[in-house]
Amino acid sequence: MKQISLLLLVVALILTACSSGPISDAYTAAGDDNHPDKTQKTRSFKGDDDLNVVVVLNTHTRTLPIYAVFTGPTGNTYSTDPVEADKTTGKVLLGLDWETQGGGGSWPAGEWTAEVYVEQTKEATLEFEVAAAPAQ
Repeated sequence: MKQISLLLLVVALILTACSSGPISDAYTAAGDDNHPDKTQKTRSFKGDDDLNVVVVLNTHTRTLPIYAVFTGPTGNTYSTDPVEADKTTGKVLLGLDWETQGGGGSWPAGEWTAEVYVEQTKEATLEFEVAAAPAQ
């Protein structure tokens, strides 16, 4: 009887692992770095901040292409370059670098969303806010 119970437990654990998606967590984060552990989880950004998403991956056995699409309050969309996360990668940083966006101004103030895609499938939608620039 113990062997059957143990076998059923192992099968249940395997099925649970197989049914989970490719990501275990995703959140917006502030910071001007290329490493996810050097950013700070937040939902609020200044107009001249880099807009980042940290994606925490479940265990995977193949390379996963991951990217994010940011949508501003005016409907403008900005896509990150895809990142290829090999089977040893546990966290990925996706972001929009304010300095390389051009225009010289701030990100549009208001409510934003970031959609995280893994293998062309939307896995998460995050909401965050960009603050209005201070009056001069």
